Amino acid sequence: MSAPARGTEWDNGLAAYGRRLRNGSATATQVTEAALDRIAAADDNFRAFVHVDAERAKHAARGIDLLLAAGVDLGPLMGVPVAVKDLFAVTGMPTQAGSRLDLSHAIGLEGPLIGRLKRAGAIILGKARMVEFAAGAQNISHPTPWNPADPDRHRSPGGSSNGSAVAVAAGFCPIAIGSDTGGSVRAPAALCGIVGSKASAQSFSLDGAFPLCPAMDSVGFFALSAEDAAIAHGSLADARPPRSAPDSLTGMRFGVPHDAALSDLDTEVAEVFEASLRKLERAGGHLVPLDWPDHAEIEQIGAIYAGLVPSDLIATLGVERIETNRDSIDPVALDRLDRASAVPDHAYAELSRIRHAFARRAAERMTSLDAVIQPTSPICAPLVEDLGDVASASAFTKRALGLTRMANVYGFTACSIPMREPGSGLPIGLDITGPSGSDLLTLDLARRVQKILKS
Repeated sequence: MSAPARGTEWDNGLAAYGRRLRNGSATATQVTEAALDRIAAADDNFRAFVHVDAERAKHAARGIDLLLAAGVDLGPLMGVPVAVKDLFAVTGMPTQAGSRLDLSHAIGLEGPLIGRLKRAGAIILGKARMVEFAAGAQNISHPTPWNPADPDRHRSPGGSSNGSAVAVAAGFCPIAIGSDTGGSVRAPAALCGIVGSKASAQSFSLDGAFPLCPAMDSVGFFALSAEDAAIAHGSLADARPPRSAPDSLTGMRFGVPHDAALSDLDTEVAEVFEASLRKLERAGGHLVPLDWPDHAEIEQIGAIYAGLVPSDLIATLGVERIETNRDSIDPVALDRLDRASAVPDHAYAELSRIRHAFARRAAERMTSLDAVIQPTSPICAPLVEDLGDVASASAFTKRALGLTRMANVYGFTACSIPMREPGSGLPIGLDITGPSGSDLLTLDLARRVQKILKS
Protein backbone atom coordinates (compact mmCIF):
# COMPACT_ATOMS: atom_id res chain seq x y z
CA MET A 1 0.00 0.00 0.00
CA SER A 2 1.37 3.39 -0.98
CA ALA A 3 1.41 6.32 1.43
CA PRO A 4 -1.24 9.07 1.11
CA ALA A 5 -0.73 11.55 -1.73
CA ARG A 6 1.16 14.74 -1.00
CA GLY A 7 1.79 17.77 -3.15
CA THR A 8 -1.89 18.48 -3.78
CA GLU A 9 -3.15 21.96 -4.57
CA TRP A 10 -4.92 22.09 -1.21
CA ASP A 11 -2.00 21.08 1.04
CA ASN A 12 -1.75 24.66 2.34
CA GLY A 13 -5.48 24.99 2.88
CA LEU A 14 -8.57 26.01 0.96
CA ALA A 15 -7.87 29.72 1.25
CA ALA A 16 -4.46 29.34 -0.42
CA TYR A 17 -5.96 27.09 -3.09
CA GLY A 18 -8.69 29.65 -3.73
CA ARG A 19 -6.11 32.38 -4.28
CA ARG A 20 -4.27 30.21 -6.81
CA LEU A 21 -7.52 29.45 -8.58
CA ARG A 22 -8.44 33.12 -8.82
CA ASN A 23 -5.02 34.38 -9.92
CA GLY A 24 -4.86 31.79 -12.67
CA SER A 25 -1.95 29.72 -11.36
CA ALA A 26 -4.30 26.75 -11.00
CA THR A 27 -7.52 25.76 -12.72
CA ALA A 28 -10.45 23.72 -11.47
CA THR A 29 -10.06 21.43 -14.47
CA GLN A 30 -6.40 20.68 -13.73
CA VAL A 31 -7.05 20.08 -10.04
CA THR A 32 -10.11 17.91 -10.65
CA GLU A 33 -8.34 15.79 -13.26
CA ALA A 34 -5.36 15.34 -10.91
CA ALA A 35 -7.70 14.23 -8.12
CA LEU A 36 -9.44 11.76 -10.43
CA ASP A 37 -6.07 10.42 -11.58
CA ARG A 38 -5.07 9.78 -7.94
CA ILE A 39 -8.35 8.00 -7.31
CA ALA A 40 -7.93 5.86 -10.44
CA ALA A 41 -4.36 4.96 -9.44
CA ALA A 42 -4.88 4.22 -5.75
CA ASP A 43 -8.51 3.68 -4.75
CA ASP A 44 -8.53 0.02 -5.67
CA ASN A 45 -6.41 -0.29 -2.54
CA PHE A 46 -7.94 2.40 -0.33
CA ARG A 47 -11.58 1.63 -1.34
CA ALA A 48 -12.82 5.06 -0.26
CA PHE A 49 -15.34 5.38 -3.10
CA VAL A 50 -18.29 3.25 -4.16
CA HIS A 51 -18.98 5.47 -7.18
CA VAL A 52 -16.75 7.91 -9.06
CA ASP A 53 -18.45 10.20 -11.58
CA ALA A 54 -15.38 11.33 -13.50
CA GLU A 55 -17.09 12.78 -16.56
CA ARG A 56 -19.63 14.77 -14.59
CA ALA A 57 -16.86 16.10 -12.33
CA LYS A 58 -14.73 17.16 -15.31
CA HIS A 59 -17.72 18.85 -16.91
CA ALA A 60 -18.46 20.77 -13.69
CA ALA A 61 -14.79 21.81 -13.39
CA ARG A 62 -14.76 23.20 -16.93
CA GLY A 63 -17.88 25.18 -16.08
CA ILE A 64 -16.20 26.62 -12.99
CA ASP A 65 -13.20 27.75 -15.05
CA LEU A 66 -15.52 29.50 -17.50
CA LEU A 67 -17.29 31.29 -14.63
CA LEU A 68 -13.98 32.41 -13.15
CA ALA A 69 -12.84 33.69 -16.54
CA ALA A 70 -16.08 35.70 -16.73
CA GLY A 71 -15.46 37.23 -13.31
CA VAL A 72 -18.10 35.19 -11.46
CA ASP A 73 -17.09 34.14 -7.93
CA LEU A 74 -19.30 31.64 -6.11
CA GLY A 75 -17.32 31.69 -2.87
CA PRO A 76 -14.64 29.69 -1.06
CA LEU A 77 -15.84 26.23 -2.16
CA MET A 78 -15.69 27.18 -5.84
CA GLY A 79 -13.61 24.60 -7.70
CA VAL A 80 -13.02 22.47 -4.59
CA PRO A 81 -13.14 18.68 -5.18
CA VAL A 82 -15.50 17.01 -2.68
CA ALA A 83 -16.54 13.45 -1.80
CA VAL A 84 -20.09 12.82 -0.55
CA LYS A 85 -21.04 10.01 1.81
CA ASP A 86 -23.28 7.45 0.13
CA LEU A 87 -26.02 8.42 2.58
CA PHE A 88 -26.90 11.54 0.54
CA ALA A 89 -28.79 11.55 -2.75
CA VAL A 90 -26.92 13.27 -5.59
CA THR A 91 -28.80 13.59 -8.87
CA GLY A 92 -27.38 11.22 -11.47
CA MET A 93 -25.50 9.08 -8.94
CA PRO A 94 -26.62 5.89 -7.14
CA THR A 95 -27.35 6.08 -3.40
CA GLN A 96 -27.23 2.85 -1.40
CA ALA A 97 -26.52 3.98 2.19
CA GLY A 98 -23.90 1.24 2.32
CA SER A 99 -26.51 -1.47 1.77
CA ARG A 100 -27.41 -4.15 -0.76
CA LEU A 101 -31.09 -3.26 -0.22
CA ASP A 102 -33.04 -0.77 -2.32
CA LEU A 103 -33.50 2.14 0.10
CA SER A 104 -34.78 4.71 -2.38
CA HIS A 105 -38.11 4.91 -0.53
CA ALA A 106 -36.31 6.35 2.50
CA ILE A 107 -33.86 8.66 0.70
CA GLY A 108 -35.82 10.47 -1.99
CA LEU A 109 -34.44 13.14 -4.27
CA GLU A 110 -31.36 15.32 -3.86
CA GLY A 111 -31.78 17.54 -0.83
CA PRO A 112 -30.90 21.16 -0.04
CA LEU A 113 -27.43 20.40 1.38
CA ILE A 114 -26.19 18.90 -1.89
CA GLY A 115 -27.97 21.65 -3.81
CA ARG A 116 -26.05 24.25 -1.82
CA LEU A 117 -22.82 22.35 -2.39
CA LYS A 118 -23.36 22.54 -6.15
CA ARG A 119 -24.40 26.20 -6.09
CA ALA A 120 -21.22 26.96 -4.11
CA GLY A 121 -19.23 25.64 -7.07
CA ALA A 122 -17.82 22.51 -5.40
CA ILE A 123 -16.86 19.63 -7.70
CA ILE A 124 -18.51 16.39 -6.54
CA LEU A 125 -16.12 13.56 -7.40
CA GLY A 126 -18.42 10.73 -6.33
CA LYS A 127 -19.96 8.80 -3.48
CA ALA A 128 -17.87 7.63 -0.51
CA ARG A 129 -18.19 4.21 1.08
CA MET A 130 -19.93 3.87 4.45
CA VAL A 131 -20.99 1.35 7.08
CA GLU A 132 -24.40 -0.12 6.24
CA PHE A 133 -27.30 2.17 7.21
CA ALA A 134 -24.71 4.37 9.04
CA ALA A 135 -25.34 2.01 11.95
CA GLY A 136 -22.01 1.66 13.73
CA ALA A 137 -18.31 1.72 13.01
CA GLN A 138 -17.59 -1.62 11.31
CA ASN A 139 -19.12 -4.16 8.93
CA ILE A 140 -17.89 -7.68 8.33
CA SER A 141 -19.59 -8.50 5.00
CA HIS A 142 -18.87 -5.17 3.25
CA PRO A 143 -15.37 -3.98 2.31
CA THR A 144 -13.59 -1.85 4.90
CA PRO A 145 -11.60 1.08 3.47
CA TRP A 146 -7.86 1.04 4.18
CA ASN A 147 -6.92 3.57 6.86
CA PRO A 148 -4.09 5.67 5.32
CA ALA A 149 -2.53 6.14 8.77
CA ASP A 150 -0.82 2.76 8.35
CA PRO A 151 0.43 2.01 4.81
CA ASP A 152 1.62 -1.46 5.80
CA ARG A 153 -1.30 -3.06 7.65
CA HIS A 154 -5.05 -2.88 7.04
CA ARG A 155 -6.48 -0.92 9.94
CA SER A 156 -10.06 0.17 10.34
CA PRO A 157 -10.86 3.85 9.77
CA GLY A 158 -13.91 3.46 12.00
CA GLY A 159 -17.30 4.57 10.81
CA SER A 160 -19.84 5.04 9.71
CA SER A 161 -18.40 7.74 7.42
CA ASN A 162 -15.33 5.62 6.73
CA GLY A 163 -14.97 6.30 2.99
CA SER A 164 -15.30 10.06 3.46
CA ALA A 165 -12.55 10.05 6.07
CA VAL A 166 -10.24 7.93 3.91
CA ALA A 167 -10.89 10.10 0.83
CA VAL A 168 -9.49 13.14 2.65
CA ALA A 169 -6.72 11.30 4.50
CA ALA A 170 -5.54 9.62 1.28
CA GLY A 171 -5.28 12.95 -0.55
CA PHE A 172 -8.17 12.39 -2.98
CA CYS A 173 -10.00 15.59 -2.00
CA PRO A 174 -9.72 18.38 0.59
CA ILE A 175 -13.32 18.18 1.84
CA ALA A 176 -15.73 15.29 2.30
CA ILE A 177 -19.31 15.27 3.52
CA GLY A 178 -20.39 12.81 6.18
CA SER A 179 -23.09 12.31 8.76
CA ASP A 180 -22.74 11.95 12.52
CA THR A 181 -25.35 10.31 14.74
CA GLY A 182 -23.02 9.19 17.51
CA GLY A 183 -19.53 10.05 16.32
CA SER A 184 -19.68 8.78 12.73
CA VAL A 185 -17.60 11.74 11.50
CA ARG A 186 -15.43 12.50 14.50
CA ALA A 187 -14.27 8.96 15.28
CA PRO A 188 -13.11 8.17 11.71
CA ALA A 189 -11.39 11.57 11.59
CA ALA A 190 -9.55 10.74 14.82
CA LEU A 191 -8.51 7.25 13.68
CA CYS A 192 -7.32 8.57 10.30
CA GLY A 193 -5.46 11.63 11.65
CA ILE A 194 -7.58 14.38 10.09
CA VAL A 195 -10.24 16.87 11.22
CA GLY A 196 -13.91 15.94 11.50
CA SER A 197 -16.63 18.36 12.55
CA LYS A 198 -20.21 17.70 13.59
CA ALA A 199 -22.81 20.40 13.13
CA SER A 200 -25.33 21.22 15.83
CA ALA A 201 -28.58 19.31 15.59
CA GLN A 202 -30.81 20.79 12.88
CA SER A 203 -28.08 23.11 11.52
CA PHE A 204 -28.55 21.56 8.08
CA SER A 205 -31.53 19.89 6.50
CA LEU A 206 -31.17 16.15 6.09
CA ASP A 207 -33.82 15.89 3.40
CA GLY A 208 -32.45 13.65 0.68
CA ALA A 209 -30.40 11.60 3.13
CA PHE A 210 -31.07 8.16 4.56
CA PRO A 211 -32.29 8.61 8.15
CA LEU A 212 -30.77 6.62 11.01
CA CYS A 213 -32.12 8.49 14.03
CA PRO A 214 -33.66 11.83 12.98
CA ALA A 215 -33.48 13.25 16.50
CA MET A 216 -29.70 12.90 16.56
CA ASP A 217 -28.59 12.73 12.91
CA SER A 218 -26.36 15.65 11.91
CA VAL A 219 -24.20 16.73 8.99
CA GLY A 220 -20.42 16.64 9.31
CA PHE A 221 -17.31 17.69 7.38
CA PHE A 222 -13.88 16.11 6.95
CA ALA A 223 -10.87 18.32 6.21
CA LEU A 224 -7.15 18.58 6.87
CA SER A 225 -7.64 21.55 9.22
CA ALA A 226 -10.34 23.06 11.40
CA GLU A 227 -9.97 26.21 9.32
CA ASP A 228 -10.95 24.32 6.17
CA ALA A 229 -13.84 22.62 7.99
CA ALA A 230 -15.08 26.06 9.04
CA ILE A 231 -14.88 27.26 5.43
CA ALA A 232 -17.02 24.33 4.31
CA HIS A 233 -19.52 24.73 7.13
CA GLY A 234 -19.82 28.50 6.75
CA SER A 235 -20.24 28.31 2.99
CA LEU A 236 -23.02 25.74 3.13
CA ALA A 237 -24.75 27.30 6.13
CA ASP A 238 -24.53 30.72 4.48
CA ALA A 239 -22.93 31.99 7.67
CA ARG A 240 -19.95 34.26 8.07
CA PRO A 241 -17.11 32.83 10.20
CA PRO A 242 -16.38 34.82 13.36
CA ARG A 243 -13.53 37.28 13.33
CA SER A 244 -10.41 35.22 13.88
CA ALA A 245 -9.40 35.36 17.52
CA PRO A 246 -5.81 35.55 18.81
CA ASP A 247 -4.01 32.23 18.93
CA SER A 248 -3.70 32.35 22.70
CA LEU A 249 -6.35 30.65 24.82
CA THR A 250 -6.21 33.18 27.66
CA GLY A 251 -9.52 33.25 29.48
CA MET A 252 -10.93 30.18 27.70
CA ARG A 253 -12.61 27.65 30.00
CA PHE A 254 -12.36 24.01 28.97
CA GLY A 255 -14.41 21.42 30.81
CA VAL A 256 -12.60 18.11 31.26
CA PRO A 257 -14.80 15.11 32.15
CA HIS A 258 -13.80 13.17 35.23
CA ASP A 259 -12.80 9.53 35.56
CA ALA A 260 -16.30 8.10 35.03
CA ALA A 261 -16.26 9.30 31.42
CA LEU A 262 -12.56 8.74 30.71
CA SER A 263 -11.95 5.48 32.54
CA ASP A 264 -11.70 3.42 29.34
CA LEU A 265 -8.75 5.16 27.67
CA ASP A 266 -5.90 3.10 26.30
CA THR A 267 -2.64 4.04 28.03
CA GLU A 268 -1.22 5.68 24.91
CA VAL A 269 -4.36 7.76 24.40
CA ALA A 270 -4.35 8.87 28.04
CA GLU A 271 -0.70 9.94 27.83
CA VAL A 272 -1.18 11.96 24.63
CA PHE A 273 -4.33 13.57 26.05
CA GLU A 274 -2.53 14.58 29.23
CA ALA A 275 0.33 16.12 27.23
CA SER A 276 -2.22 18.05 25.15
CA LEU A 277 -3.90 19.39 28.30
CA ARG A 278 -0.57 20.73 29.52
CA LYS A 279 -0.04 22.50 26.17
CA LEU A 280 -3.46 24.12 26.41
CA GLU A 281 -2.74 25.29 29.94
CA ARG A 282 0.56 26.84 28.85
CA ALA A 283 -1.35 28.68 26.10
CA GLY A 284 -3.61 30.27 28.70
CA GLY A 285 -6.51 27.81 28.79
CA HIS A 286 -8.23 27.15 32.11
CA LEU A 287 -9.11 23.49 32.71
CA VAL A 288 -12.33 22.94 34.66
CA PRO A 289 -12.86 19.45 36.12
CA LEU A 290 -16.40 18.21 35.41
CA ASP A 291 -18.49 15.82 37.47
CA TRP A 292 -20.67 14.96 34.48
CA PRO A 293 -21.57 12.74 32.85
CA ASP A 294 -21.57 10.37 35.82
CA HIS A 295 -21.87 6.59 35.62
CA ALA A 296 -25.69 6.67 35.63
CA GLU A 297 -25.84 9.18 32.78
CA ILE A 298 -23.29 7.21 30.76
CA GLU A 299 -25.36 4.06 31.18
CA GLN A 300 -28.52 5.85 30.06
CA ILE A 301 -26.75 7.28 27.01
CA GLY A 302 -25.76 3.71 26.18
CA ALA A 303 -29.39 2.65 26.54
CA ILE A 304 -30.46 5.41 24.15
CA TYR A 305 -28.11 4.08 21.50
CA ALA A 306 -29.09 0.47 22.16
CA GLY A 307 -32.82 1.20 21.93
CA LEU A 308 -33.73 4.52 20.33
CA VAL A 309 -31.36 4.47 17.34
CA PRO A 310 -32.01 0.93 16.03
CA SER A 311 -35.73 1.30 16.76
CA ASP A 312 -35.83 4.29 14.43
CA LEU A 313 -33.93 2.26 11.84
CA ILE A 314 -36.46 -0.57 12.13
CA ALA A 315 -39.26 1.94 11.58
CA THR A 316 -37.53 3.20 8.42
CA LEU A 317 -36.76 -0.22 6.98
CA GLY A 318 -39.92 -2.01 8.10
CA VAL A 319 -40.00 -5.34 9.93
CA GLU A 320 -41.12 -7.26 6.84
CA ARG A 321 -38.27 -5.88 4.72
CA ILE A 322 -35.74 -6.81 7.41
CA GLU A 323 -37.07 -10.38 7.72
CA THR A 324 -37.23 -10.86 3.95
CA ASN A 325 -33.66 -9.63 3.45
CA ARG A 326 -31.84 -11.01 6.48
CA ASP A 327 -29.23 -12.73 4.31
CA SER A 328 -28.43 -9.45 2.53
CA ILE A 329 -27.92 -7.29 5.63
CA ASP A 330 -24.49 -7.14 7.23
CA PRO A 331 -24.45 -9.39 10.32
CA VAL A 332 -23.27 -6.55 12.58
CA ALA A 333 -26.15 -4.30 11.53
CA LEU A 334 -28.59 -7.21 11.73
CA ASP A 335 -27.48 -8.04 15.26
CA ARG A 336 -28.15 -4.47 16.31
CA LEU A 337 -31.60 -4.53 14.71
CA ASP A 338 -32.45 -7.85 16.37
CA ARG A 339 -31.45 -6.53 19.79
CA ALA A 340 -33.83 -3.56 19.42
CA SER A 341 -36.75 -5.44 17.88
CA ALA A 342 -38.39 -6.04 21.24
CA VAL A 343 -38.24 -2.41 22.49
CA PRO A 344 -41.87 -1.60 23.45
CA ASP A 345 -43.48 1.75 22.70
CA HIS A 346 -43.43 2.87 26.32
CA ALA A 347 -39.69 2.15 26.59
CA TYR A 348 -39.03 4.10 23.39
CA ALA A 349 -41.02 7.04 24.74
CA GLU A 350 -39.07 6.96 28.00
CA LEU A 351 -35.73 6.95 26.17
CA SER A 352 -36.90 9.95 24.14
CA ARG A 353 -37.90 11.75 27.34
CA ILE A 354 -34.50 11.03 28.89
CA ARG A 355 -32.72 12.34 25.79
CA HIS A 356 -34.65 15.61 25.91
CA ALA A 357 -33.95 15.97 29.63
CA PHE A 358 -30.24 15.37 29.09
CA ALA A 359 -30.15 17.99 26.32
CA ARG A 360 -31.79 20.61 28.55
CA ARG A 361 -29.48 19.83 31.48
CA ALA A 362 -26.37 19.84 29.29
CA ALA A 363 -27.24 23.27 27.87
CA GLU A 364 -27.41 24.64 31.43
CA ARG A 365 -24.09 23.01 32.34
CA MET A 366 -22.33 24.59 29.37
CA THR A 367 -23.20 28.18 30.27
CA SER A 368 -19.93 28.71 32.16
CA LEU A 369 -17.73 26.84 29.65
CA ASP A 370 -16.35 27.61 26.21
CA ALA A 371 -16.02 23.92 25.34
CA VAL A 372 -15.67 20.43 26.72
CA ILE A 373 -12.52 18.57 25.67
CA GLN A 374 -11.74 14.87 25.77
CA PRO A 375 -10.15 12.24 23.53
CA THR A 376 -12.36 11.61 20.52
CA SER A 377 -11.93 7.86 20.78
CA PRO A 378 -10.35 5.93 23.66
CA ILE A 379 -8.45 3.72 21.22
CA CYS A 380 -6.26 3.85 18.11
CA ALA A 381 -7.25 2.22 14.84
CA PRO A 382 -7.38 -1.60 15.23
CA LEU A 383 -6.42 -4.15 12.61
CA VAL A 384 -9.34 -5.21 10.42
CA GLU A 385 -8.32 -8.85 10.84
CA ASP A 386 -9.20 -8.51 14.54
CA LEU A 387 -12.76 -7.35 13.75
CA GLY A 388 -13.95 -10.27 11.66
CA ASP A 389 -16.90 -11.46 13.74
CA VAL A 390 -20.06 -9.83 15.09
CA ALA A 391 -18.89 -9.76 18.70
CA SER A 392 -15.54 -8.05 18.02
CA ALA A 393 -16.97 -5.61 15.44
CA SER A 394 -19.83 -4.66 17.78
CA ALA A 395 -17.44 -4.23 20.72
CA PHE A 396 -15.25 -1.98 18.56
CA THR A 397 -18.26 0.18 17.63
CA LYS A 398 -19.33 0.54 21.25
CA ARG A 399 -15.86 1.50 22.42
CA ALA A 400 -14.77 3.66 19.47
CA LEU A 401 -17.93 5.80 19.71
CA GLY A 402 -18.31 5.72 23.47
CA LEU A 403 -17.08 9.28 24.06
CA THR A 404 -18.55 11.01 21.00
CA ARG A 405 -22.17 9.98 21.56
CA MET A 406 -22.78 12.56 24.29
CA ALA A 407 -22.64 15.50 21.87
CA ASN A 408 -25.41 13.96 19.75
CA VAL A 409 -27.63 13.24 22.72
CA TYR A 410 -27.13 16.82 23.94
CA GLY A 411 -27.60 18.34 20.46
CA PHE A 412 -24.18 20.04 20.63
CA THR A 413 -21.64 20.84 17.95
CA ALA A 414 -18.19 19.22 18.08
CA CYS A 415 -14.91 18.94 16.19
CA SER A 416 -12.16 16.34 16.36
CA ILE A 417 -8.61 17.47 15.63
CA PRO A 418 -5.38 15.43 15.64
CA MET A 419 -3.45 15.45 18.91
CA ARG A 420 -0.13 14.50 17.37
CA GLU A 421 1.65 14.94 14.08
CA PRO A 422 1.63 12.25 11.36
CA GLY A 423 4.55 9.85 11.60
CA SER A 424 4.74 9.87 15.41
CA GLY A 425 2.44 6.91 15.88
CA LEU A 426 -1.13 5.97 15.09
CA PRO A 427 -3.45 9.00 15.11
CA ILE A 428 -5.27 10.11 18.25
CA GLY A 429 -8.00 12.76 18.18
CA LEU A 430 -9.03 15.53 20.55
CA ASP A 431 -12.79 16.19 20.65
CA ILE A 432 -13.81 19.81 21.24
CA THR A 433 -17.51 20.13 22.01
CA GLY A 434 -19.39 23.42 22.10
CA PRO A 435 -22.96 24.47 22.89
CA SER A 436 -25.70 24.03 20.34
CA GLY A 437 -25.60 26.79 17.74
CA SER A 438 -21.96 27.70 18.39
CA ASP A 439 -20.70 25.77 15.35
CA LEU A 440 -18.41 28.39 13.81
CA LEU A 441 -17.19 29.66 17.18
CA THR A 442 -16.30 26.09 18.15
CA LEU A 443 -14.54 25.53 14.83
CA ASP A 444 -12.52 28.72 15.34
CA LEU A 445 -11.58 27.50 18.80
CA ALA A 446 -10.59 24.16 17.24
CA ARG A 447 -8.43 26.08 14.76
CA ARG A 448 -6.56 27.77 17.58
CA VAL A 449 -6.16 24.54 19.54
CA GLN A 450 -4.92 22.71 16.45
CA LYS A 451 -2.26 25.36 15.88
CA ILE A 452 -1.17 25.18 19.54
CA LEU A 453 -0.93 21.39 19.53
CA LYS A 454 1.24 21.51 16.40
CA SER A 455 3.69 23.96 18.00
